[in-house]
Amino acid sequence: MNIIGRKPVLEALRSGQPISRIKLAIGVQGRIIGDILSEAKKQRIRIDRIPAERVNRDMGGGNHQGVIAEASPVEMFLPSDIGGKNIPIRYRLLVALDGVTDPHHLGAIARSAAGAGCDALLVPAHRSATMNETAIKSSAGLLLKLPFVQAGNLGNTLTKLRADNWWVVGADMRGDSNLWEYSWNRPTILVMGSEGKGLSSRIANLCDELISIPLESGVESLSVSAAASVILFDISRKRK
Repeated sequence: MNIIGRKPVLEALRSGQPISRIKLAIGVQGRIIGDILSEAKKQRIRIDRIPAERVNRDMGGGNHQGVIAEASPVEMFLPSDIGGKNIPIRYRLLVALDGVTDPHHLGAIARSAAGAGCDALLVPAHRSATMNETAIKSSAGLLLKLPFVQAGNLGNTLTKLRADNWWVVGADMRGDSNLWEYSWNRPTILVMGSEGKGLSSRIANLCDELISIPLESGVESLSVSAAASVILFDISRKRK
């Protein structure tokens, strides 16, 4: 797997992600490039300086910022790892995604989840965006720091977690609970639905609460990643 972009590669190095080689376009420089070189030297990771046109060819013209890291596949966790040594519970907060297929949204949600304080990201194994170059780039590399849990069946997984005293809250504009008035005092799984369609009927019916973000008249909704950011930082603010 390739990790592209300056901040994502630096975060990958700092997170301990196994990296075999870093390719830098000839002529790239700056503070973050210096940090990448310093971290790579500490870890004895090979650095190759190559022409910019070759970097463009290797990445098909993606927004790599002249930096590519060749990394081992990222470890995926199972729902059974939640609460164990692999995923200890510090924040009492999980984020689950129901039908979010755009890797840009996956990365942006992961970035907010890491910033607001979240224990893991729970994603279905099918019909969902997965961790790839685009998602990692969109998260500024923070997707590599957040445990990534793959659920074979999201509904069944949420049902089991509810039995373990997790409170499942779905974000839905039809929800009766107002975000500004809501108290986040339980161990919570925040469920975000797909762009356009929102939560599926089955997942919405499994939620203990459906919560909505108050919006000004004429604004129907926010993007799923923007809505996740608003809710996550509301949780962080209220809990602190």
